[in-house]
Amino acid sequence: FIYILRYAKRIKKDPSRSPVREDDNYWRQLHASGQAKIEYHTPASAWVIYVLLIIAMAVFSWFYPETTMTFGDGKANLPALPLLTALFGLTGWMALRKSVHYFVIEILLFTILFLITGVMGYGWYIMEIATLFFVMGLATGIAMSYPANRITKLFLDGVKDIQSAALIVGLAGGIIIILNNGNIIDTLLYKLSDSISGMGKLASVSMMYVVQNLINLVMPSGSAKAALTMPMMSQFSDLIGISRQATVVAFQLGDGITNMITPTSGVLLGVLSVAKIPYEKWFRWVLPLIIILLITGFLLLIPTVFMPLKGF
Repeated sequence: FIYILRYAKRIKKDPSRSPVREDDNYWRQLHASGQAKIEYHTPASAWVIYVLLIIAMAVFSWFYPETTMTFGDGKANLPALPLLTALFGLTGWMALRKSVHYFVIEILLFTILFLITGVMGYGWYIMEIATLFFVMGLATGIAMSYPANRITKLFLDGVKDIQSAALIVGLAGGIIIILNNGNIIDTLLYKLSDSISGMGKLASVSMMYVVQNLINLVMPSGSAKAALTMPMMSQFSDLIGISRQATVVAFQLGDGITNMITPTSGVLLGVLSVAKIPYEKWFRWVLPLIIILLITGFLLLIPTVFMPLKGF
């Protein structure tokens, strides 16, 4: 937070020092071209979309009157879909009475709410989430009374923003499959664990920390990384006489910090593509912060080895 505030203060004094000054021309031009006066109105197509969405929600509410929502280790049966349908019906009618622009914002808001419900209650993943956002885009385009050609063009413009990131993530996924199916990762882990077997406790935990950070660069999935590395690391911690909790701390720290520069992270590359920030500029800008956090993570590992902490 302090790192970002210092950067913002420096750029506020001299905007030319921003590493993405030239890349921001896109947003400045877009902002300048969007200064035309907005006419608030509600076309008939918006009311049609409103009715169709209400009908669709009512049908789903009829078949799924209760949803088993998962909150951590607990579960609760809630009338999530009927409640969201009622709220959408009320707020949608109020929004349309003002303007279709408010209705579009409301569709976005309820898309997020349905996304949360789907993930927590029905185990949604990529296919369901992508379908939900596709329907949202189609509904908003029709509500704005856009012709089909314009909706298609706007959709392709949105795809164009993230297509490079999608290609990189796809290729990176192929690399991960090769590393896993070829047992390359297992071989590397075995050699690494064998090489640090003669080190002291602190050096061993530090090497675990380094290994987790390196693996995180090619495998950002925490669950996959845990399934791959923790069975071996936990046994290794028993051999060298350190607690398994210290190994878990090394895993957690190694799994989180480098997510900000992981080139195989779909979230990171997608956000950078939409914001039109080149990855190399982002990497150079955030690298000092990453180094600070990595050093801090190492310092946090020291007490887990030398101090009599509860649970360690």
